[in-house]
Amino acid sequence: MRILVYLCYRGYSIKGTFSALNKPVSSTRFLQDTLEKAILHFCPARRPKILLSTYTECNVHSLCNTATVDFELPGKQKLGTDDLGIPWFKYNLNRILIEGNRTMRVIDARFVHDAFEPKLAATQRTYLYRFLTDSSMSVIEQPLSTSLSLPVSLPLLRSAISLIHDRSIDYSSFTLPEARNLLKDARRIVGIHLSEPATLFSKLRPIQSSGFCLQLTCTNFLYQMVRRLTTELIHVAQGLSTLEEFERKLHSPNHKQVPLNEDQLLDINGLYLQNVKYDEQDFQRYVTYTTLTTMKTKLYPLAPVLTGEE
Repeated sequence: MRILVYLCYRGYSIKGTFSALNKPVSSTRFLQDTLEKAILHFCPARRPKILLSTYTECNVHSLCNTATVDFELPGKQKLGTDDLGIPWFKYNLNRILIEGNRTMRVIDARFVHDAFEPKLAATQRTYLYRFLTDSSMSVIEQPLSTSLSLPVSLPLLRSAISLIHDRSIDYSSFTLPEARNLLKDARRIVGIHLSEPATLFSKLRPIQSSGFCLQLTCTNFLYQMVRRLTTELIHVAQGLSTLEEFERKLHSPNHKQVPLNEDQLLDINGLYLQNVKYDEQDFQRYVTYTTLTTMKTKLYPLAPVLTGEE
């Protein structure tokens, strides 16, 4: 039996990502481990198989990520939909997460076919990057936003966005070299929208903070592509690079170019996976993928360390 769960969480690492490879398992909060332990706490099944739809880099917040959970009783006797109700499942899973002080919640769930694959079936993913540009950010907002110390020119930012919005572009320069080597095709069409920041705790502040949000939408992003692409956009808006330099990087990918290191990238506080979208008809179809035989594949078959994609 396979259940698709919709998850929101804050501050977790994800197995199968490049940023998680060197993290000690014993001292790292992995999303898959937390979800598995919570399920085993209340459901009399063997170790559930968990597959994520989107493998974000570590500590990216999620307003809505999805995962499938497979249940199997001892003796390979499978649970049926009559044996486990969705409301009961959601209630107990959230109860265990709350009791364990976990910053994760199940916001929805549904039964899907055993062949449904959450990553390949997703038709669209949306990220939200939230920025504040003043110095009066409260201690409550700080872990949930990215603060920019240099002034930002919104007209310049809009000009940079216009170079890529809804255009097919090779984004191989906007990922890690390790991920780039795994990609068969790095061309993507990304939609980017600039908007006012979402209001957080506005009643606590007499003056509304200045800032903005960037919303990026694509079928599937390359690993770390959102943060690297957004960093380049912000650098243009801050005058740290020119529109011409940005355009050359877009249309003439240089694989020998040294990528931005971690210290040069925007901080991750304001980055959220906002939504994962499916075609309703796909819930009734078989969605399959090629099975590989490596050990990594058994643990996370479509993770970035094998595909280069999130």
